[in-house]
Amino acid sequence: MKNRVSLLTNLTRFDRHSKVCLARIDSESVETLKSGDLDDLAHTSRQIARVQLNMMKLSRELEAVSNQIRAKVGGRAHCVTMSAPAVGRRSANGGKLPGARARQRFAFTAVMTEHGAVVVRVLEETCGTWPQREYGRFETWTQALEFATILNQSYGIDPIEAQHIVVSANLAARSGKQRL
Repeated sequence: MKNRVSLLTNLTRFDRHSKVCLARIDSESVETLKSGDLDDLAHTSRQIARVQLNMMKLSRELEAVSNQIRAKVGGRAHCVTMSAPAVGRRSANGGKLPGARARQRFAFTAVMTEHGAVVVRVLEETCGTWPQREYGRFETWTQALEFATILNQSYGIDPIEAQHIVVSANLAARSGKQRL
């Protein structure tokens, strides 16, 4: 219980500080861009890259904790979470990892069901969808899609690539229905 309270306290504190930092960055970035000093701008750009990397690490850590909590709440304590691919592991063969015959590219998207919207994982050029129950149900399709977009980003899947994968899966599903 003590660890839970500590985690909640830290999350609340981080949320409050991140909002303050976002407001400061928003106001200060305009002045920084007006600066003509190229050395200062280059240094600022490097600092932004370091902060972005730390934010990605934090986001992945929070996602892993959130997945574990959702799995326990959903009665699925032994849920296997997929780790995000390491930066730079993608190859030049269309974004597929080495040995891609065994693994296809995937993306997350939103689907409406009779009980609300859910996030599903789709494989490129296949008609299968796999509901990601650990993320729960969403009231609207838009909320589920926004969450799927965040998941895609955390796995290093850019929006255009995700759209290509989802469309190819939809086309595969339609062509499969037409053959029946």
